[in-house]
Amino acid sequence: MTAGSGRIRPPRPAWSKWLLAGGGALLLAVALVAVFVVVPEIESRCGDGVRKRGENSECVGVTDGSYVFSPQLTGVTEAIRAENEQVVKDAADSDDYPYVTVAVLLPMTLTGNDIVSAEWVRHQLQGAHLAQRRANRTATWGSSPRIRLLLANPGSRLNHWEPVVDDLIGRVESERLVAVTGIGLSLDTARDAIERLSQHRIPVVASHLAADEFSEVPGFLRVSPTSSTYGAAAADYVRSTAHTATIVQDANPGDLYPQTLVTAFTDTFADDTHRIVGRTEVYDSSLPGIENTFLQMMPNICGNEAEVVYFAGRENHLPAFVAALAQRPCLDRPVTVLTGDLAQVGPPGPEMRRGLQTDVTVLGPGLAHPDAWRNEPQAFNPAVVDGFQNPDPKCEHCFREVFAGERLDDGIAILGHDAVVTVVWAIRNIPRAAPETVTARDVLQARNRLHGELAVPGASGMISFDERGDPVNKAVPILRVRLDDTPEYVQLSTPSGGS
Repeated sequence: MTAGSGRIRPPRPAWSKWLLAGGGALLLAVALVAVFVVVPEIESRCGDGVRKRGENSECVGVTDGSYVFSPQLTGVTEAIRAENEQVVKDAADSDDYPYVTVAVLLPMTLTGNDIVSAEWVRHQLQGAHLAQRRANRTATWGSSPRIRLLLANPGSRLNHWEPVVDDLIGRVESERLVAVTGIGLSLDTARDAIERLSQHRIPVVASHLAADEFSEVPGFLRVSPTSSTYGAAAADYVRSTAHTATIVQDANPGDLYPQTLVTAFTDTFADDTHRIVGRTEVYDSSLPGIENTFLQMMPNICGNEAEVVYFAGRENHLPAFVAALAQRPCLDRPVTVLTGDLAQVGPPGPEMRRGLQTDVTVLGPGLAHPDAWRNEPQAFNPAVVDGFQNPDPKCEHCFREVFAGERLDDGIAILGHDAVVTVVWAIRNIPRAAPETVTARDVLQARNRLHGELAVPGASGMISFDERGDPVNKAVPILRVRLDDTPEYVQLSTPSGGS
């Protein structure tokens, strides 16, 4: 008898040991299966609404600022999160502060083959947040409803747009999503994303997006000049001093931007006294060896003896092309290079400087420029521009205070700002609609009114949209690349052939 038991227990059958052992093994197997099922899900999760995707394990998805996609975006992301929290808190505390949600859809995790920089992304978000602050804290464009921003990252080159766009579609009802801004790249993936949003009747207001083909999508607006406007502006600027031009063009089949540049430039430049000379020199940015290809172009570029070389390609390839000009056979002749736009061109690196030092001048349109506010004040709304120029260190809705030390001369923050302002202007000018009931479809209806006297007062100028959603007579600054600084402002141009 076992001490304290009060009875004798019979011996355990031998088969029970095998049953227990088997049961333990079964439980272990179930546990291991659970681990293998659950762990990948845990590992793929970066944060609320954000998952790792693709061979580069990019963290893509949608956040209210609670998740930071890149260390370089920390400051602006945290500022957006704080503003969003205040908007939601005020709405919960009082019916007097209704809000709507606007998403900024941009590639925020960049890889080696990207055509934008981390600075480009940061400036886009800074401009969007400045517009959010001004909409929520001032009466510049009215006062209600307030704006909550979502950051939507579809990954490098918008390669993972589908799950992100589907997420946004699901927030139309639950979070009163009324529009998507940003985009920023004239790629097939961007077009696919915009078309999906359009199918669900969600308006898109692009900030820096130039290819004319996007205007075919219903519900689309853009605040930046089109590729046609860029090409026409460049041609208009140079026609008074040059009568011959030769063309260098990117033939990347996935990029819609370069061909439109070429068509617009040629249509505006060529006439009885101006002509395109030589065969178009083509390169394909989707293939390796771009620098070698540029070098191989040099004999023909010299042989054409054109007064202007029109470079119809992305800004990230422009430095390599200018560097190759340092090895052209005709070093005794100056070369003027015109390009699509200079939005992402900063101070030149050593290779590009060597090219510039061989009597090479590089000019091109920009998105917007602070010097235009000073030189052509009549072209801008002073109250809107004040949010960027105001030096008051206590101004909580002024760019210089909120983002001290950041540059504006690339125009990217200005256009990011104007894209959000367009949504604000639309929702606050909807007749007979209570602020707490505004929907995405209301914004689609209002987009048809944003012209003439109801043109959007943007920091890049008054923005009057045509029936395709393109800005009409959009004035663009002409810039010149400098040896040791960012491009300088030359003049404001409204191309006669642009729209």
